[in-house]
Amino acid sequence: MTAFVLELDRPDRANALSADLVERLHAGLDRAIAERAGVLVLRGRGRHFCGGFDLDGLDDEDDAGLAHRFLRIGLLLERVAAAPYLTVAVAHGAAVGAGADLVLACDVRLVSPGVTLRFPGAAFGVVLGASRRALLEDYVGLVTGTPDDLDPLLAEWAGWTSAERTAVLADRPAHDTDAELAALARSVAVPGLRDRIAAYAAPALTKESA
Repeated sequence: MTAFVLELDRPDRANALSADLVERLHAGLDRAIAERAGVLVLRGRGRHFCGGFDLDGLDDEDDAGLAHRFLRIGLLLERVAAAPYLTVAVAHGAAVGAGADLVLACDVRLVSPGVTLRFPGAAFGVVLGASRRALLEDYVGLVTGTPDDLDPLLAEWAGWTSAERTAVLADRPAHDTDAELAALARSVAVPGLRDRIAAYAAPALTKESA
């Protein structure tokens, strides 16, 4: 079974999801399909898995541009959740907002001890990955293992038959992609998106500049 590794590579920004990084991740999913990957491994470079939505340059953004960015992230999550191959998140450090949603969207979640999962979107009215948050009600169910389990897991999967892989994909929890994206679209269409995000980010940005 071919494993395709997709790394979030913005360690200077805690791998926060800029518009460019999101498009590179979409392209990576396309390559995984083209190369007939059996497994996609998502991991982050540096100290953190993913710092979530990148707020850098927020002053130059407008509601329309921000809404488009969130919708592209929402589509990315849905593509991971419905991928035609097994998906594994290897998470360490912080996984915030859409970064935490990426972890939840994967079939297998290998999480380092002490990892931090946070979902701040509700603070500025963005509904992202809401249906997967039920996993958080059972932290044991959320965590499949630790990053040390990755190589043994890939070795085990390498011996699976095509029928076994198909059965695992078919056993994924029922998920309504259209409803998920519609809820996200409605939330980001409410006027004042940039101002709501700016108000949320202001304390953190003030702390960084102090």
